[in-house]
Amino acid sequence: MRQHRRVVITGMGIVSPLGLDLRTFWYLLSKGCSGIKPITSFDTSPFSASLAGEITDFDPTDFIQPKKARRMGRVSQFAVASALMASRDAALNLDQEDRHRVGVCFGTSVGGLKEAFEAHDSMLAKQYKHTNPFTMTTTFPNAVSAEVSIALGTHGECETYSIGCSSTANAIGRAYDLIRSHDVDIVIAGGAEAPLHPTIFSAMDAGRTLAPDQGGTIRNLPRPFDQARCGIVLGEGAGCLILEEQQHAERRGAPIYAELEGWAFTTDAYSMARPDETGKEHRRAIECALSSAHWFPEEVDYINACGLGTVELDLIETMAIKQAMGAAAYRVPVSSFKAALGHAFAASGAFQLIGTVLALQHQFIPPTLHLTQPDPQCDLDYVARIGRARAMQRAMINSFGFGGKNIVIAVSRVDVPVSQQELVHESLGTYHEPLAAAALAKSGHYDLRPPATLIETAHELRALNAYRSSDANDRSGVCAGVSENTADRREVYGTS
Repeated sequence: MRQHRRVVITGMGIVSPLGLDLRTFWYLLSKGCSGIKPITSFDTSPFSASLAGEITDFDPTDFIQPKKARRMGRVSQFAVASALMASRDAALNLDQEDRHRVGVCFGTSVGGLKEAFEAHDSMLAKQYKHTNPFTMTTTFPNAVSAEVSIALGTHGECETYSIGCSSTANAIGRAYDLIRSHDVDIVIAGGAEAPLHPTIFSAMDAGRTLAPDQGGTIRNLPRPFDQARCGIVLGEGAGCLILEEQQHAERRGAPIYAELEGWAFTTDAYSMARPDETGKEHRRAIECALSSAHWFPEEVDYINACGLGTVELDLIETMAIKQAMGAAAYRVPVSSFKAALGHAFAASGAFQLIGTVLALQHQFIPPTLHLTQPDPQCDLDYVARIGRARAMQRAMINSFGFGGKNIVIAVSRVDVPVSQQELVHESLGTYHEPLAAAALAKSGHYDLRPPATLIETAHELRALNAYRSSDANDRSGVCAGVSENTADRREVYGTS
């Protein structure tokens, strides 16, 4: 009987409201910065809310040739960019791999719905003449994983999972299963979402799920576990992780971030719009993930919460953690990234896992922003407002979605050998050579222009300058940790 194989993370890439590379993302997330700001891509005056984790500085032609980029939806552009960065981060040369042993698993909740609505508006305006011939291929949910496979030239299983907000957690879990069962050696796994369109925003607003503005210039921020929380703020983006069988990764000398040790999936079977208030399936998901990883509750050092910022789910998640973890629940720190990034549906799961892996590597927990008046019923340690250094080995990620889909992932830190420290990773100050030479030679579509280090620097400076130059009353969050000191900036970014 074949032994189950161990699964490690060897590379990561991200497109987020807090940066378009790992180093910027981690720096701003750990310093307590918020990517939430007023929406600029459409008029929000008809709606009760006006904020989002909107990405305004993403240029797909940094990664994809312009002609190809025009034939892709925004969600697929995000996905491909994150996958290319993750492949480079993993020092993955697919010319040296059996491409039939490399799979793709991506999650998305709304897929190309934004492009579908835009195409519909255009068709009506033009009376169904001059319809974009790429409308169908940009709106298919499977375009997300297919475009990643095309970009990198993989020939293994290629799957898109769409089960709501926990789609990416599902994709990660299934990728883990594929590797463990010997079907593939490597899976390019992640999630992408681009839901910022007035029709989608209107539907969310009508369902009273968005945090409403309070009138005038007062806007409601996402406030997980706060007594004043009143709804979600949407976000967008993508995250990708290279999952790899451990011995395969070691043979090719790949740097290793962390090990996936288990996962669990339960379903409420209760409501499409509301979680089961008993929280029994949320609790069971945590318990089953602990069992899958062969961990005791006392061994968990950090929980990355779903932390949606709604009255119901935050209470249910708190209750589920306490019931599943017992007395250990009051010892383990819990924090939510959604206050900083918004709720990017499926992409949130990728943000959560990437941020948690970086937290384990850096031994530092990013804070839960905007938590100023804790709900008495949410009485755990939520690392409010200011991040915290902590020795950590094991962490859990909660991803709960519409329709009652509850997924929990267990991940552990891997100590990096001294011989490999220069490879780990862009978040720690290094950056690999341009990636996917095989894909570029294969199709001529995929490129990194200008060089990756210049792109990274431009994104960092844009992000930091935006925080420094924006009016404090206009800005949705704070970035107290971003130093104006030149020497401090040299230390963080290696600039002169």
